[in-house]
Amino acid sequence: MDVSGELVVGESEAAMVYAKARRGMSPRQMKLALVVCMLLVAIPVGRWISGSWLSAIVTAEFAVVGLVVGLVLARALAGPAMRKALAARGQGHVIDVTFRLTQDALVYDLGDVTMTARWACVTDLFRTRKHWVFLVQSSAIVLPRRFFSTPEVERTFIANAMSRMTEPARARSRDALAP
Repeated sequence: MDVSGELVVGESEAAMVYAKARRGMSPRQMKLALVVCMLLVAIPVGRWISGSWLSAIVTAEFAVVGLVVGLVLARALAGPAMRKALAARGQGHVIDVTFRLTQDALVYDLGDVTMTARWACVTDLFRTRKHWVFLVQSSAIVLPRRFFSTPEVERTFIANAMSRMTEPARARSRDALAP
């Protein structure tokens, strides 16, 4: 059983946030921890240097605003920069992808690259708003839900994948069990 479609480089980044959270600390949690640590250091040091709690707090708030603006800009520029870098190497940013379920493995054909994951290595399968994510040991393989022509085809494919996964992996994949 297989499903195919076109994948734009970088489009599955949002799904990776969920995958990273399942593996440990999510990028959002890391950013929050950095902001909290920044404030815990900036406010007392600012108070010590300026002699005023108010100016220290205001300065720290502007630092946080600057950090947020920087993150937004970096994210906005990352996509075009990646496409430009790929074009400089003679590669396109749209790739044909095929997901194939075999008896022994999940096979992921991504352009000229083929990855094979034995079912024993697939540890989780979960759904995001726009994707299905197979966690394979510590890597994520992202399947856009738009690759399925109908909800029934999607349910059949996911049920077929679930039937091949190990029992512990199925237990961790409650999203895939839901109708």
